[in-house]
This record gives sequence, C-alpha cells and structure tokens, in this order.
Amino acid sequence: MIKGENKGFFANMAKLALPIAMQQLLVSCAQLVDTAMVTGLGNVTVSAVGVSSRWIFLMNLFYFGISSGTAALISQYWGAKEKSNIRRACGAAMVFSLAIACIFCFLMATFPEQLIRVFSDEEPVIAEAAKYMRIIAFMGVFSAFNQIACTVLRATEKVNPPLFSSIAAVAINTSLNYIFIYGKLGLPQMGIRGAALASLISTAVQAIILAIVMSTSKEVFKAPFIEFISFSRTFIKKFISVCMPVVFNEGIWAIGTNIYAMVFARQGSESYAGYTIFSSIEQIAFVFFVGICHACSIMTGKTIGEGRENEAYKLAKKFVLMTPVIGIVTGSVLAVFREPLLSLLNIETQAAFDLASKLILIYCLWLPIRNIPYTLIVGTFRAGGDTKFGIVCDCLSMYLIGVPLVIYLGMVAKVEFHYLLIAMYLGEDLLKSVLSLIRFRSKKWIRNLTDKTA
Repeated sequence: MIKGENKGFFANMAKLALPIAMQQLLVSCAQLVDTAMVTGLGNVTVSAVGVSSRWIFLMNLFYFGISSGTAALISQYWGAKEKSNIRRACGAAMVFSLAIACIFCFLMATFPEQLIRVFSDEEPVIAEAAKYMRIIAFMGVFSAFNQIACTVLRATEKVNPPLFSSIAAVAINTSLNYIFIYGKLGLPQMGIRGAALASLISTAVQAIILAIVMSTSKEVFKAPFIEFISFSRTFIKKFISVCMPVVFNEGIWAIGTNIYAMVFARQGSESYAGYTIFSSIEQIAFVFFVGICHACSIMTGKTIGEGRENEAYKLAKKFVLMTPVIGIVTGSVLAVFREPLLSLLNIETQAAFDLASKLILIYCLWLPIRNIPYTLIVGTFRAGGDTKFGIVCDCLSMYLIGVPLVIYLGMVAKVEFHYLLIAMYLGEDLLKSVLSLIRFRSKKWIRNLTDKTA
C-alpha cells in the first residue's frame, strides 16, 4: 500500500507531468507528421529539412536556456508568493528571447545558403534547404514568445493552457502541411516551402492563443504592462546570474550537438535521411522525460521557495529514481514497435529505413541511462538555483570525449553510421551521469533565490 505522502507526491506529479508530456507528445507527433509528409518528396528534401532544423534547434536552445533559468526563478517566487517578481522575470525573459529571435531571423532569412553549408556540402540539399529556411526564419519571433509564455504558465502550475494551445497549433500545422505541400483545395503544390509556411502560421496562431490566456489571467499576469518591465539593477543582476549560465550551457551543448550533426550530415543524404527520421521518433520517447523533468523543476523549486530545503531534496530524489524505470519501460515498448512505426512513413529507400530502425534500437537500449543527467541538471539543479554545474558536465563529457570521438570515427576512421550514435551516447552520458549523481548527493545545488533570503 502506498503511503499517504507518496500518494500526494504521485498525484501532484501526474497533475503537472501529464499535461506537459502530452504537449511535448503533440509537438513530437507534429514533427513526425511533418517528416512523414516530406519523406514523400525524397531523401534530398528530408535531408534539407534536417539540415535547416539544426539552426532552428540552435535558436530554440537559446530560448530554452532563458526559459529554463526563468523557470528556476519563477517556481521559487511562486512558492514564496512573490507575484511582482514573477512578472518581472517574465518581462525580462521576453526581452532577452525576442532580441535573440530578431538576430536569428535576420541571419536565416538573409544568409540561408551560407548557414546551411556549415552542415552540408551537397548542392541539391543546400538549394532545397535555402527555400525552407527563408520562410521558417520568421517563425523565430513567435517561437520565442511561445517558449517563455509556456514556461511562465507551467512554473505557476498552469499547465493546461500550453497544452491546449499546442493542440490547436498541431491541428493547424498538420492540416496546412497537407494542403500546402501537395497543393490541395485548389492551391499550387509548394513542396518544402509549404512545410515551412505551415509551421510559421501554426506557431503564430499558438502565440495569439497564449497572449490571450495571459492577458485575461485573473491572478499573476493581470497587471499593468509597466510591472513586467520595471527592473531594478539588483533584479537584473539576479536574473542574469541565474539565466545566463543556463544560456551559455545550452549554447555550448548546442554547438557540440551541431558538430555531431555536421559529421552525421557528411555521411551522405541517404544516411542523414535515416538519422532525421530516427530523430523524429526519438522525440516521441523523450516526451515522458520532458514531463517528469518539468514536474521535478516546478515541485522542487516551489518547495525551496517555501523554505523547505530538506523536503525539496527528498522530492528530487524520487524523480531521479523514477527516471531509469521509465527509461526501461519506454525503451522496451519503442523497441518492439519501431518497425511498424517506421512502416507508416513513406521512406524512399530501404537503406534509410534499416538505418533508422537500427538507430532506434540503439537508443532504446541506452534510454535508462541517457536521461538521468537530464533530470538532474535541467529538472533538479536548475530548480535549486544551481545553473552553472551543467557547464562543467558538458565541457568535460562533450568536448573532451564525445565530440573528438565522433569526429575521428566519422571523418577519419569512416565507420558505419550507427557506431557514431553509440560513440556519442557513451562519450557523453557515462561521465555526465556520474558527475551529476555526485553533485546531487552533496546537496550543494540547493540555493534559495527568493527575496526572503535577501
């Protein structure tokens, strides 16, 4: 029989984690649908979307870095009932994210070919990717707003509005993909441009929905606009000290990840098409860990803000123990159904199909280990106010082991593609898991950021 304390824990976790996981599942399914529709256009087009997505991925990671640091502040402010500081943190996050969005929008719309050449030297892929990137570039501003809005709502335990806005966005994106890509309802066939335009419109619609939700909120966000931008020097210093290490952490991780992508993309369009398909399916498995991680962040940060540090440690420990168990279950199910799932996609070649299947199996076998440092660094340490430790982990595991190993195997030794994925996983995750567990047990990550401690 589960004790009352554990019943309350699982009930609260489910209330937070399930809507977040469902939202992430919708986003991942939309990406899978996008990939499925684009696969009908051939491996070159699939590779073009995959290569373009590396820059979108980099842009979103900057947003995620800001939003992750903001979530640490807001969840603790929420526990301490400091609503004015929640509004300031929301405003500061919006300002920083939109500034980054404008930079990426300009670069992607103006210099698409130059950016794409960083990851691919195949001219057909570059030409297709440039068509996609010129349109998708303008999605950046809406994505920035959506990322921060969803983060702020979740950190104040309002997890349903982000879910409902994602349902609307995914439905619109899927419908418009079908109409624009293949020229339905009397419209011209737009191909890869249609996929980009569908994503742009659906992201804009989601931004409108979230703006309406926040502007009509009767609690935290119902306040004059000036309260969101009334930053004192002390507050901005605290915001930067918490958020900027996360942005830097996500930035160096993104650079390392994109180095992997540069190596992967140079293994040929057919291999990279298989990897792109695998990545879309990988995101479906990852949604469960996103839900757990965000629930951990919200519950742990709120408990610290309430001044109950020992309870926060106990909460976080339950999430850490839960992560590999969910990895075993999720990996087992995905491994069994990977080929039927791939069969739903109109994959151009058998080689791309076989590679995607092999990569999924490797991922499933490694899944119980892979997300332990994710839950600890992103869900636990950042919620506790420790936003710098992840930098140490990534610099050591990625740049001293993972990146050099993958570059050597892919560009010098010329091993088969699936060995590159294995090298990336082993190079990063083993050391990062050990370092993260040692840090967790030390309790040095617990830092109260609220004004109660000022």
